[in-house]
Amino acid sequence: MAVAFSGGVDSTLLLHAAREVLGGNNVFVMHGSSELVSGTERNSAFTVLDELGVDQEMRVEVEFHPLSWPEFVTNTADRCYFCKKRMYQRFLVEGLKKDCAVLLDGSNVDDLKERRLGFRAIQELGVETPLLDSGLSKKDIRFLACEFQLSTHDKASNSCLATRFSEGVTLERKGLELVEKCEEYLSKHDFSGYRVQPTPEKNVVLHVTARDMERLTTSSVRFEIIDFFKSVGFCRVLVDMEPRR
Repeated sequence: MAVAFSGGVDSTLLLHAAREVLGGNNVFVMHGSSELVSGTERNSAFTVLDELGVDQEMRVEVEFHPLSWPEFVTNTADRCYFCKKRMYQRFLVEGLKKDCAVLLDGSNVDDLKERRLGFRAIQELGVETPLLDSGLSKKDIRFLACEFQLSTHDKASNSCLATRFSEGVTLERKGLELVEKCEEYLSKHDFSGYRVQPTPEKNVVLHVTARDMERLTTSSVRFEIIDFFKSVGFCRVLVDMEPRR
């Protein structure tokens, strides 16, 4: 079988379980690479595969170029559906080349509580969702990942760079690269679980965890952040007062 792997806690647990049941030589890893995934996240995903002992011949990296898809760059409410469908269609094709009988996805029951149009594509393509079928929540998955000593057990949830832009804002490479640059700056300052959301007014909204919210209000690091964000072209740096979880 093949497992759609992003490097997050859900797909890591799913991959670990599949390899435990079927053996490492019977489970292929499908990983999508595109301008929507930061270099930091890509490297992190490869590190996890190394930790799990996944051989190079069992890794299938598929390159995508979403900015060449007209239905994607217009950034409508269906953006995630179009992207997920194209990606998983490619995964299924690559899986057939490897004689894979099924493609697995790491969706869980909490995903049903949110408006995730990408899940519609998963259903349409007949992709299997073992974690969801088992009734596992994100909390359950983190608990199991910790029990199995997986390094991603406490990794903050993440999503592609396109999610930083409001619906209707045309997606362009320059904007994605700017967000990636700003988020890498936060990472270097020991922030985690952050989001950098540009606004049409050339301001930027920071979404951070409770721990990092405290740092922003009590540490001089906020002045460094303000200076950096203004140096790359933003007018004002705003903070969402509701911490990310």
